[in-house]
Amino acid sequence: MDEGTILLLIALIGCFVGLAGWLSGREKKMAGDAHWRGTIDGKLDAILGIDKRVVALEGEVKEHGKAIAKVEESAKSAHHRLDGMEENK
Repeated sequence: MDEGTILLLIALIGCFVGLAGWLSGREKKMAGDAHWRGTIDGKLDAILGIDKRVVALEGEVKEHGKAIAKVEESAKSAHHRLDGMEENK
């Protein structure tokens, strides 16, 4: 083997080592990005779940408000009837 062939083999080996290192770093970065994205997706899902529950609770509060208004009207009507009964005595 002459000196040019040895240098070419060393250059090729260096190229493959460099390429392997680059691919390894790239895989680690992609894995880290996937973990980060999964974490963010999980948090967004939790936020959306909370938002849906808040909307449902708002609907329940509105329904309870309507029911309370009906009870108040009924109580007011009952008080008027009682007042009318006391005046008739």
